[in-house]
Amino acid sequence: MKIEFTVRNLPPKKDGANSMWGKPSEIPKLKALRIAAVEAMGNLPLINSDISLTIKIYAHGRKGDLDNFITGICDGLMSARVDRFEDLYSDILPDARPKNDICYRDDVLITQITAQRIEINAGSEYYTIEIVW
Repeated sequence: MKIEFTVRNLPPKKDGANSMWGKPSEIPKLKALRIAAVEAMGNLPLINSDISLTIKIYAHGRKGDLDNFITGICDGLMSARVDRFEDLYSDILPDARPKNDICYRDDVLITQITAQRIEINAGSEYYTIEIVW
């Protein structure tokens, strides 16, 4: 099976051991990712088999390390594993809130990642995600 979706904005960035879930700069990015993923998954059950992930980031300039974006996306599609961020996300769909897994319970299921950053003009940044299982 396969789902594909597009997210307007840059991906969330996981940078070091600090949680991205409560960072003001990452919250809008996580919300956009999670809402798009919930809509793409529809009524599909959580994925419980090997996953191939393809990410294309269309961005202007160097706004973050590609590996930090990849990790932000992979972790952003799982639950935050804690409830302390729920109030920061109370304005989005309940299924998209941090306490919920969206695509899979654990990104250990990802066996292949293809990622690319593509240079574009400023102001129209977005990324696409394809998940195959």
